[in-house]
Amino acid sequence: VNPLVGSGLVLWHPKGAIIRGLLESFVQDELQRRGYLPVYTPNIGRVELYETSGHYPYYKDSMFAPIIMEQDEQYLLRPMNCPHHVMIYKSKPRSYRELPLRLAEFGTVYRYEQSGELSGMTRVRSFTQDDAHIFCTPEQVADEFHGCLEMTQFVLKSLGLDNYRVRLGFRDPESDKYVGDDQRWQEAEAALLEVCQGLGVEPTVEEGEAAFYGPKADFVLTDCIGREWQLGTVQVDYNLPERFDLSYIGADNAPHRPVMVHRAPFGSFERFVGILIEHFEGAFPTWLAPEQARVLPISEKFTGYATEVRELLRSKGLRVGLDDGDDRVNSKIKAGSELKIPYLLVVGGKEEEARTVSVRRHGIGEEGAVPLEEFVDSIVTEVNQRDLPGKRGAD
Repeated sequence: VNPLVGSGLVLWHPKGAIIRGLLESFVQDELQRRGYLPVYTPNIGRVELYETSGHYPYYKDSMFAPIIMEQDEQYLLRPMNCPHHVMIYKSKPRSYRELPLRLAEFGTVYRYEQSGELSGMTRVRSFTQDDAHIFCTPEQVADEFHGCLEMTQFVLKSLGLDNYRVRLGFRDPESDKYVGDDQRWQEAEAALLEVCQGLGVEPTVEEGEAAFYGPKADFVLTDCIGREWQLGTVQVDYNLPERFDLSYIGADNAPHRPVMVHRAPFGSFERFVGILIEHFEGAFPTWLAPEQARVLPISEKFTGYATEVRELLRSKGLRVGLDDGDDRVNSKIKAGSELKIPYLLVVGGKEEEARTVSVRRHGIGEEGAVPLEEFVDSIVTEVNQRDLPGKRGAD
């Protein structure tokens, strides 16, 4: 991954793209299991869309300038995904039987951050959110908020990110920047606090940190050198359904106003991957590593067996390289170790004859000769279980 210096843009080179794609697949699988529906929306929208949502006047200074077309039509690079998802909800009449309706998208958004605010991958002008918006009845808000918090906890735990706190952003009663009914704010804040406590989470409450349209819960991660980063967020919104005049037909056959819940477990892929690189110090768990294993023949005459080993592993869906260069095997081991590849597999005459591989595991060292089929089964299980560093050895 390569941030273009000074531009606030990120280039995803192949290894970074592999990591990002694996994280996307991980989240997609979890979303499907939890009843989310995938959607795609455009990267631009008419200015009127964001005026209706209230974002354009509120966030105007941090948006890119409008694109002016013929007949004075104006478009914006999409600064957020929620108005687009609102339009999908509004595309047809809705019944209470359809709710909660959970719409999910890996949506790229654009923010005109000032040059002094840009920082590598953690503060950029174009980033992709693992975004979703849930449309539900007021009675369903607590359960949906619970599900969003639990999913974010699951995602962070799966990646070994345990050093975080949950910050509840409530409104400042003295401020006039918030919109909506006082009673709804109070009800939503009380529900968020109750759900956190029900999950065994003791949140910190910070007045004035709410979104202008509703209270929120932020997952604030402390990284390996003690810095705090806001990652996942869950927000309750009574404002957009009102602004866009959203409704559903209730069991009483009368129209009612839905509530929106915004949620993004990663926050932004750019920031999340940047933090993961530091968290794992580049030594990613095997399931997430761009190159999971590399086969090292000790000389050219064992390249055939090395190729067979590589192809067998690849046939199991693994990402495997082959170093068939002229360097001595110690140099090949050093090169693979510097890249922090989880497994280096040395093969020579003894290995070919016995159909084994000599395994060197990153961070542990030499593990000796292992029957080829046994190693294949072991690494496939490790990847499928998304084991973290150290877990397999502990088993």
